[in-house]
Amino acid sequence: MPAPKKLDPTVGPAARFGAALRQYRIEAGLTQVQLADVVGYSKSRIGNVERGDENPTRQLVELCEKALGLDGELLAHWPAVSGKGVAEWFRQWPPIEQRADKLLTTAPLIVPGLVQTEEYARAIFAGVPHTTPQKVEEAVQARVARQAIFDGPTPPHFLAVLDEGILYRPVGNSSVTLRQLEHLIELTATEWFTIQLLPYEAACTTMLAGSILLAQEKGTTTAAYVESALHGRVVDKPDQIKQVMDRLERVRSAALPDYLSVQRIKERVASWN
Repeated sequence: MPAPKKLDPTVGPAARFGAALRQYRIEAGLTQVQLADVVGYSKSRIGNVERGDENPTRQLVELCEKALGLDGELLAHWPAVSGKGVAEWFRQWPPIEQRADKLLTTAPLIVPGLVQTEEYARAIFAGVPHTTPQKVEEAVQARVARQAIFDGPTPPHFLAVLDEGILYRPVGNSSVTLRQLEHLIELTATEWFTIQLLPYEAACTTMLAGSILLAQEKGTTTAAYVESALHGRVVDKPDQIKQVMDRLERVRSAALPDYLSVQRIKERVASWN
């Protein structure tokens, strides 16, 4: 009997769900055939879902939860798998992000989503007008699912240039902001994360136009995501990408080097009151 296909949960939401389903099924001591019999689906359907070749339906997720004696572990993947919690205009971006070997961002207002803690993200989404607790949780889970790109053996390098104001801007309560800053410090110990702060004294206004996120593959910028107060958009035309890259380089040239940036974040955390 051939060995099961090795799964790569970092490929995308469907792959992450499939890997989780296989893990829980094996822990429950069930074969694909046995699980298929219990939930009333075919073995091939279960196999397709486990390999990430097919998105599960909500019904299948719920049936598998019940069959495996789980309490929300699989349903936690549903927002990312279904696309709920992710704005329609943003859905074009995650596949680009997942293929990138380098991501570069500038953020003038808040910590970028890819390195947010859950509670920081929850506070951000809770501030959206006319939202509901369910929509907030779906958005949080979708954001956390994006961060799985850093869990693989070869995560993309992520360079974040952040405005110094992020160190002082309260998001949620003070403990939420503090833990977020501590999380950034922890990430700087990894090989894939680099942070630069744009200090007030730089008097650089380029970043004030809004946040940008660029994706690169093998040294070539393939696309950029540009965000505004209402929505974001993906740009992939060479002339537009060049404009975004010029903005990023202008901000980077005015920012502190990484070691001084980390030092300033640590000083802010140490002086917290």
